[in-house]
Order: sequence, then C-alpha cells, then structure tokens
Amino acid sequence: MNPHIPTSELGWIDFSDNDRQKVLKVIELLKGEGTVDELGIGVIRNSLSDAMFPGITTIMTRAKYYYIVPRILHDFMVEKPGRISAKEYLRRKENEIMNFLSVQNNFEDKIGIIGISVAKQNKELPQNKWEELHRKPSAIYWNAIGQNGFKIYTGKLSLANLLDLLDRKIKPDSAYTYIPTEGETSNDRDAENTESYFLLPDHPKDWQKNLTIELTVTEADFLKHKIIDQFPESLLAKVVVSKAATRDFLKSSSFGDMCDMPFVNKLPTGNVAILKTAKSFWEILYGAHIRFNVLLHSKPKGNKQYLEEVEGYWNEWVYNMKEFDWNSFDRNLMWSITKGNSRVKGHTETFVNNWIDLTEQQQFQISALDALVLKQEGDNKKSRSKLKTDHDDYYEGWTGISDMDFRFRNAKVIIKDIADKI
Repeated sequence: MNPHIPTSELGWIDFSDNDRQKVLKVIELLKGEGTVDELGIGVIRNSLSDAMFPGITTIMTRAKYYYIVPRILHDFMVEKPGRISAKEYLRRKENEIMNFLSVQNNFEDKIGIIGISVAKQNKELPQNKWEELHRKPSAIYWNAIGQNGFKIYTGKLSLANLLDLLDRKIKPDSAYTYIPTEGETSNDRDAENTESYFLLPDHPKDWQKNLTIELTVTEADFLKHKIIDQFPESLLAKVVVSKAATRDFLKSSSFGDMCDMPFVNKLPTGNVAILKTAKSFWEILYGAHIRFNVLLHSKPKGNKQYLEEVEGYWNEWVYNMKEFDWNSFDRNLMWSITKGNSRVKGHTETFVNNWIDLTEQQQFQISALDALVLKQEGDNKKSRSKLKTDHDDYYEGWTGISDMDFRFRNAKVIIKDIADKI
C-alpha cells in the first residue's frame, strides 16, 4: 500500500526564535507519523507511543544527539565567549557538526545525520553561501534531554529561554527578557542553577575533533541507565535492561512483529496490556481509514480503479473483525493513558468510542459507519475537509494514516545504538 501524500508549501514571517519553533512544532504535529491525520486519532497514537517509548519521537535519528546538544551548551558555559551569544554559538556549532559528520560519512543518506541533504548541497558552494538546517538537533531533542525526558538537562526552561539565561549569567550586563513558554513560570527561571545544568558522562575537551555518530561505550551505558532510572516501568526500559529482550526487539521487522516476540511473554502485565491495546487500537481504527478512502475515491474525481482495491481492504477488515479477540483491547487503559498526557477533542472521543462500539457489536452497516467517518473528518479538518462536496482535488491512491508503528522504528535505532556498544 503506497499512500499518496499531497505536497504543499508553508511560509511565515520569522519574528523570533520562539515563534519559529512554535510553527515548526505545528508542522510536525500536522505531519504526524509521516502523513496527515485525517481523522484526528493521532493524539491517541502519540500518547500510547509516549507510554511505551518515552524520550523518543518520530523525527529523531541517532542516539548521539542526546549528547551533542548539551555538550555544545556546556562548552559555551566553560569558554564564556563574550563576543558571541549562546544562541549564535549553538547555531554555528550545530551547522559545523552537521557538515563535519556528513563529510565523515561520505554524505550517506541512511546514516541518520540530521541535515545531511543540506550539507550535500553545501559541498558544491563556497562556505559564505552555505545553507543551514532550520529544524536543528537542539529543537528535535530538547524535550527528551530535559525534564520530560532523560533529564540530561536538569532545568525546566525552554531552549530559547535557557539560551537567554546563559547570556545573562555569562554577560551580567546584557539585557535579559524572560518569555515564559507553555509550562514555564518565573519560579522555573529563578530556580535555574548554572553550576549543574547538565549531567553528562566524561568526555575530552576536544570531543568535536574525533566526533562520530556512534556512541562510545561510556555514552551507551550512561544512556541505558538514564532510560532505566527515569522511566523504569516503560517498555523501552524493559527492552534495554535485558539482553534477551534487546535481541528479540532488534530482530523484529515491525511493531506487530515485535508484539509476538518471545520476550513479550516475560514482560510485566502492565507492559503487555499497553502493547496489546496499542496494536488492537490500530487494527480496529484501520477500518475507519479504509472507509475514509472508499468515500474519497467514490467522489466524482476519485480513482475508480483504486476504489476497487480499497473495497477489497474493507472486506478483509470486516472478516478480521469478526474473528477479533476483544480481550486484547483495553479501552479504559487507552483513554487513561491518552487523557493523562493529552487533551482529546470531544468530537474525537465520541467518534472513537462510537466506532469501537459498532465494531465490537459487529454492526458493519456501511451507511452508519460512513456517517461516523464523514462527521469526524469534517469536524477534524473543517474547511480543509477532503470529503466536502466542493473539494475536488484528485488523489491517486491511499490518503491518510496507513499504518501505526508507535515509534517502533525510531526506538529500534536508538536501542541499536546502545546495544552496539554494550
């Protein structure tokens, strides 16, 4: 199945670093797991993903960046370069490291170097005309480095406010304006202690000189214990703490495949319940996405040949749901995890519950199920609804979420980076 993802362009006036980061976060939310969340269920997927794989997101590439970002900032604090701001120092170093690692790895796309495509363009240009990456590692990894993640950064500030605070500490006479971001207060600012911003394993002063994208043995062990210490009950911790579990996990080709691996039978019941519920959630809601595509391709400009293929998916889904093991799905657990971490829109909660109810009751009347999908897609997308009668764009194939791996692939990369060294 090859989902068709329409391309689009978005522009904005870049008033400040805070504004830019907010817009980039919105873009990532819209992208979801690599495609557009037409029916608004990504909030459930993301919450279940956080429960299983905390500190990991879909745009992370390699474990090394958990260290690169704080080490750059630590260097700034040690060097105290009065001629340059913390923000500019970080920007220059991230660009420098992006190009260095890209050259070191012969511009190989699959290595996981963030910004390698930009670096590839730069090699043909004089240095004064180099492009730079807008979504840098510091923005991607900051939450995972900090209080919501592995607490390598021990404070509570956003990256932008930390950079401003570093300038104030290092250059006391400089102007400092504290701009609270979501979840921050003036107390967070006042509590910051510059003497212990980062907890890092030992590293040489010239660490950038011999930098590689692979972890060292010390870094791998440190990250492993950070995972275990901060999220001891998570699936991620259960995998890294056991070599047998790590081996099974890395052998898995997909999230579904991983759920059937031998190590799962040895997990605590709580972990197994989350795993089964996540897997079952997508199996149930996959049917709604099939109906969405049926409705989309039933429109005048729909792909009638592809419509026949999607209707085949529907028949297969109905057959599977008639044999579905409902003991594998804990709806209360799903909502408890989701509502404990996110805000769920009322219409989304109603839609998901109604879809589950009809499926569990084996009421597969197409008219009733299509009515649910039509309403939810309209409530979720509003003026951008693809199912509106006046929306006549052509879509060649599958549109919307076609699978959920709950960040399994990203977790697999991070776990492999650790396992390769210890």
